[in-house]
Amino acid sequence: MLVRVAEESFEKGLAALDEGRQREALAFFEASIELECKYGSGRPQARYLSHYGLCLALVGRRRHDSIKFCREAVAMEGYNADLLWNLGRTLLLADQRREAYAALVKGLRLEPGHRGIVHDLRSMGLRKKPLLPFLSRSNPVNVLFGRLRQTG
Repeated sequence: MLVRVAEESFEKGLAALDEGRQREALAFFEASIELECKYGSGRPQARYLSHYGLCLALVGRRRHDSIKFCREAVAMEGYNADLLWNLGRTLLLADQRREAYAALVKGLRLEPGHRGIVHDLRSMGLRKKPLLPFLSRSNPVNVLFGRLRQTG
């Protein structure tokens, strides 16, 4: 059952997020979760959790919790590309590029041509091969050469 006041709060949060007012959006998403729990099923909708988690990451607070909320949303509705996009963006903000890439690719498989996912994947760019392929990427020599290549 859709709780009207929770949905209105969520819509206001989306508008604030689109306009770059992340702290305000965070408050609206938090309110939508609380209202849904109070007047609805007792369990917030996945999209409420996902957007709340994204906003937590955007305002730079509680990165661990932000990822947890986004993952919980994806566990509830793994077929929703928007939730995977939010998870990917949250992971990118936490510098977890490998996991972010996997989430974004999974979302793109569900919804080919998803504008946000395509944009974020393009902005991530492609990783170049390590200069010394017989060493692992994390080997300090490859890391050093990679940094030198990046700055030069």
